Amino acid sequence: MRFFLAPLFALTLGLAFFGTTSRATAPASASPVGWAWVGGLTDAAAVVTAKLDTPVPARLELLDTPPSLVAPVQTAPMDGGTLHRFHLGGLKPDKTYSYRFIAATGTPLDDEARSFRTFPAPGQPSSFSFAVGSCARAKNSPAFAAAATQGARFFLHTGDFHYADIAENRVEAFRAAYDAHLAAPRLRTLLANTPLLYQWDDHDYGPNDSNRTSPSRDASLRNYRELVPHFPLIVTAENPSAPVDQAFTVGRVRFILSDLRSERDSSGRRMMSAAQDAWLRAELFAARDAGCPLIFWVSSVPWNGAPSKDDRWQGYPVHRTEIADFIKANGLAGRVVILSGDAHMTAIDDGSNSDFATGGGAPIRVFQAGPIANRGSYKGGPYSHGARYQSLPTDTLNQFGLVDINDDGRQIRVTWSGRQGADGLGNQVLVSERDAQGPIQLEFTVQ
Repeated sequence: MRFFLAPLFALTLGLAFFGTTSRATAPASASPVGWAWVGGLTDAAAVVTAKLDTPVPARLELLDTPPSLVAPVQTAPMDGGTLHRFHLGGLKPDKTYSYRFIAATGTPLDDEARSFRTFPAPGQPSSFSFAVGSCARAKNSPAFAAAATQGARFFLHTGDFHYADIAENRVEAFRAAYDAHLAAPRLRTLLANTPLLYQWDDHDYGPNDSNRTSPSRDASLRNYRELVPHFPLIVTAENPSAPVDQAFTVGRVRFILSDLRSERDSSGRRMMSAAQDAWLRAELFAARDAGCPLIFWVSSVPWNGAPSKDDRWQGYPVHRTEIADFIKANGLAGRVVILSGDAHMTAIDDGSNSDFATGGGAPIRVFQAGPIANRGSYKGGPYSHGARYQSLPTDTLNQFGLVDINDDGRQIRVTWSGRQGADGLGNQVLVSERDAQGPIQLEFTVQ
């Protein structure tokens, strides 16, 4: 069986450090590790970025396993440390790896427990859960602690990692904005054992409602490529400023993350460039042809809503219909579901209000999850299973979505539920306050 277009990660790079290292530990209170972030995860590889305050280059060591790593790439200095990037290859599917950072002498930088679990092999029926959310204006959201408590396999961040709204073309400004959030205790703790997979939106890409004309575009793209542990991007020597579209697979589930900011043409009313649009369609074809029953498409802005002139898909109705027509024409309406960001609310639509194909025929289920930490707002809609967004002017909502995947090899049962994260536990399912009554949750199957 053939699985998708993404490269096989040239991350069989590994096997660079074979020396024996000391097992001595340093007290956590004196840790020079500002934060560590695992992403770009597959069944055989991972990417780790970290802020390390060390006078000499540090290394990453996988514990209780033969060494399998490459030398770090020091991309830029950061306040009080250096940004390191590690590519790990030669890993085994569905296996937990513990790791630590060590100095050139072999001495561990601290004793904090860190680990990640690789994905199951593509095509292998697998059950798992993950958290999804967007819009973290406030740092240190308890929603991150709640996602960890719920046992999320990973956290899928659908945009607005921060709200710095950076308009200056300096990569250092972006470094500082990400660093401030990554160092916040709850997110830092989540990242110690949970991968965070991420696509940006406007506030973390550039200024509010930003697009390809953003004055900080080049610095933002460079920072994403270097600081974020992402999946392979469509970057070439001829086009080093390519958008950050990417995709990955977990078992029989495909995830496609579209960059809806860095190539957006607001004057021409195109959410993506022609190349991005072609890439999206090719990814959808590849997932279908590989027999993938379920495809999550991450849209950092809401899909639902009547045509308008706003910053969401509502303001790009022709482009939206073109994509819906493609999904309809190729029999993908039942397989493709959308995870959306941008709106400061949690909402679910079963396809009743999200069919924008010509003449209908492409109802797409939509899960709008958030905000991780922000005041509420309602966008798009209506939503068949309701929306939760209201807050007092001084309140900050701490919400996220939980997605449960149960794959028995014959069909995949999917359960979506909006969760209250304010208590750091996430056990409470959100109750709708608009468009519908009852809990914001939906269960469906695909095969």
